[in-house]
Amino acid sequence: MATYCFICTLCGSSREVGLAIAPSCHDTTMKRDYRAEAAGVQTLQLRRERETGGSSAVRDLFLPTARDYAGPTDPDGSKGIRQWNDEHAPGSGNKRPLRPESPRKMW
Repeated sequence: MATYCFICTLCGSSREVGLAIAPSCHDTTMKRDYRAEAAGVQTLQLRRERETGGSSAVRDLFLPTARDYAGPTDPDGSKGIRQWNDEHAPGSGNKRPLRPESPRKMW
């Protein structure tokens, strides 16, 4: 859970989450203290993604695969994946949507 820290611009006293009022000067001139929060770039997810095999491996963790839809009427699961892709469209703001792999139709 994120911890937010504030610092008073008048007296310099710092305070964690909660009141944005300095206890000594009772003024509302508090601003965020990013140095006290130790805010930085989040690289843990990038490292996990690289360790697991890239975005395709992450996609396979959360999206259905053809094996999930395989059954007696659909032995390789291609019909189920095709139907899933037709029913689930990516959001309009998604620049790089991840879709489950489906076998291509050969004519």
